[in-house]
Amino acid sequence: MGYVERHLLPGERVLYRTRLHWVLFVKPGLLTLAGVALMVLLRQVEDPRWLWVIGGAGALVGLLWGLVRYVEVMTSEFAVTTSRLIFKVGLISRYTTELLLARVESIGVQQGLLGRLLNHGDLTVTGTGGAREVFRRVRDPIGFRNHVQQASLGAGSTET
Repeated sequence: MGYVERHLLPGERVLYRTRLHWVLFVKPGLLTLAGVALMVLLRQVEDPRWLWVIGGAGALVGLLWGLVRYVEVMTSEFAVTTSRLIFKVGLISRYTTELLLARVESIGVQQGLLGRLLNHGDLTVTGTGGAREVFRRVRDPIGFRNHVQQASLGAGSTET
């Protein structure tokens, strides 16, 4: 049971949920591949013999960075319920925001070309009183925005 389910109000149900996008793994993956390639290339250098360790260190840093991103992706939750928006990111250091649908003034979506092709982008949620939250690299931001609009109108939809 996730954060969203544990914090539902009586009679409240989840209409839509999403997470951070897998694109977060691209840079750590590239660093790991570069480290492995460097390790293979430097392995052939005869003097000093330990020079290949530089590539291994790069690969290790890439793997650790990927692990951190994995925890970040797996512990992120973005949900639209029948009465609220719930955002939660993090495991040890947790950041949560819960905003009543009636208090949402606007939801902006920013997507570049790659974001449109891979279906990810940045969500900017503005609440009454000027409260503004930005969530980067969210999976299916247009779908999230559409479900918020439907829920705000009282139309609702089924859980995805």
